[in-house]
Amino acid sequence: MKLSLLAAALLVGSAAAQNGAQCLYNHHFADGTFIIDQPGSYKLCDDIVFCPHNDINIETASDEEIAQAFDPIEQGNPKYNNNEYALGFFAAIAVQADDVSLSLNGYSIAQCREHALMQRFFAVIELASAPFTPSVGPHNFVSTTFTPAKNFELTGPGTVGLSSHHGVHGNENENVQIKGVTFKDFEVGAVSLNNVKGLEIKNCDIPNNRQDVPILGSFSAALKIRPYLKRLLETNPDYSMTLGGTVKSVTDVYATLVSHIANVYKDVMQYGLIDQDAHPDEYQLYNNPNQVIDGPCYVFLVHGKGPAVGGFGEMQATDISALSNNVDILNNNAQNIKCFTNEVLATVVDGFVQNDARGAIMQFYNALDEVYIGMVETAGQYTYTGNANLDAQIMIGKALSQNLLGDNVLQTSTNSVGLPLVDWAEGNNPSFTPNFRCNGDSMHHVVKGSIMIRVEDCQGFNIKGNTIDDVEILSKGPVELCADFHKGASFLDGSDRMLADLRGISVAAVSAYDDSLSSGNDASSISHNTITNLKSQSANLIAGVDIQGFSEGVDIENNYVNLDATVGVVSDDKWVGLRIRQSASAIFVKKNNNFVQGEIQEDRRKLPEYHPRPAGETEWPNNGCPYGH
Repeated sequence: MKLSLLAAALLVGSAAAQNGAQCLYNHHFADGTFIIDQPGSYKLCDDIVFCPHNDINIETASDEEIAQAFDPIEQGNPKYNNNEYALGFFAAIAVQADDVSLSLNGYSIAQCREHALMQRFFAVIELASAPFTPSVGPHNFVSTTFTPAKNFELTGPGTVGLSSHHGVHGNENENVQIKGVTFKDFEVGAVSLNNVKGLEIKNCDIPNNRQDVPILGSFSAALKIRPYLKRLLETNPDYSMTLGGTVKSVTDVYATLVSHIANVYKDVMQYGLIDQDAHPDEYQLYNNPNQVIDGPCYVFLVHGKGPAVGGFGEMQATDISALSNNVDILNNNAQNIKCFTNEVLATVVDGFVQNDARGAIMQFYNALDEVYIGMVETAGQYTYTGNANLDAQIMIGKALSQNLLGDNVLQTSTNSVGLPLVDWAEGNNPSFTPNFRCNGDSMHHVVKGSIMIRVEDCQGFNIKGNTIDDVEILSKGPVELCADFHKGASFLDGSDRMLADLRGISVAAVSAYDDSLSSGNDASSISHNTITNLKSQSANLIAGVDIQGFSEGVDIENNYVNLDATVGVVSDDKWVGLRIRQSASAIFVKKNNNFVQGEIQEDRRKLPEYHPRPAGETEWPNNGCPYGH
């Protein structure tokens, strides 16, 4: 990585101060996230298990006490602002200062199982004061100033362990070094950074991702709609509405929801999964049959400005400040990775996807079992029957339309529950017919399959000497109930549903190093990588290296790709060692590569004058996230 002299000096200085580093013990995390807001050196001096306020006795605790466990807003600690921590304790360590070094010092740091179940958006280490930049995501997460870390160093030996999302996550960072770290038991990705200027990930070991995930994204939806329902109960205790042919009070709906949450918690803590016999309704709604994260997963993800929730980047932003740059991913070893994507068919009413107040999709179809949920169909007529999630989401949607929640810390801008849907649930709109929009997950992020190393919207990178082995995708094929497809999906083919697709290395909308970043106009490089044993039964594409979008200035040399030892070069099958898409140019493939499953270079096409979703700009009207679209 081509660090500036000042940044290099700062990192050397912080490393030299290691002997005087502040020790971190478990007691530093007892109240919640440990916030680093001062420059300096820090080191683990204990195996940290992040489990703040873990005083739940499942034998004696009420359902509500369990359902609101680990919620910093409920706990009212003034150290944790209601904006930044609206989704809960989003990190074990939040680094919101420059010139910080953190040594794992031979120890480990991870979520506890309880917190990983109840806090579904989390990074062990967040490199900023908030998990999203201002006005991005399902909430305004910035109360005053967003403060990203600059000149940050994370060093091993040591382990960044169990996480319901990421090992390390950040936005708008500069000069980040991650060296000699073991990442394991993450659900989404080991490292995920958006709009990073200067990054080196080197000599890291990834022995496995998490493979005992008990629940789907629908459980997160239950957790996040609960505070809204509680607020309605507190402000309008006599509120009721007809749902599924029965008048239900807010007390009834709230009690059912918290009972579901508590039953899942008790089952998972005792058995590791949901007890189907004891709790069949909870099992139907929340059980994860594949035991791995139910959305796209990665090992390393580097993206431009904003969250990587849209389709693959097509064109670089003209504003270079929105691009990541100067990225090195070197000599890392990743293996034993399993993933699956659960396509969640989004209900569309009057042209709008139906999101609840926290951004979760209203789910009326289980694509895994291919059955309707919360409704029945008879002779072409659809009748609402409801469930714990849908009843809560629709009741809150109606209450919001009546302005009944009042002024409080809960934000509601993502709610798009339409009155025709509410009328149908109340039995007043029998002609209602659900239309489904496909190609999204439980938060309506674009389905892209899984990619082990993904670099996108980036100017200047070097992916060298990495080993990727034994990756399996468990996704099934798509269902056929689509009225249309996600508006943020592939520019080339919006109906291309990549549920089970798998890529070892994917770069999109990337380019060579800029003159201002190095001594010459150097090409970016993908070299000396080994990619073997990639499996996905239902895939349309399994690619070792995929060059996408209007990418240019990339050297490809000395790579070995053998996706399946039983498969050679076969025309029109799903395996391809190297694919260069038709938009890419100046991609230089040296003869010293060995792509056992061959190479595909698509016919070139010209740059369009206008693209509806250029990289680095707002991908959807709601500040980079697809709520209601």
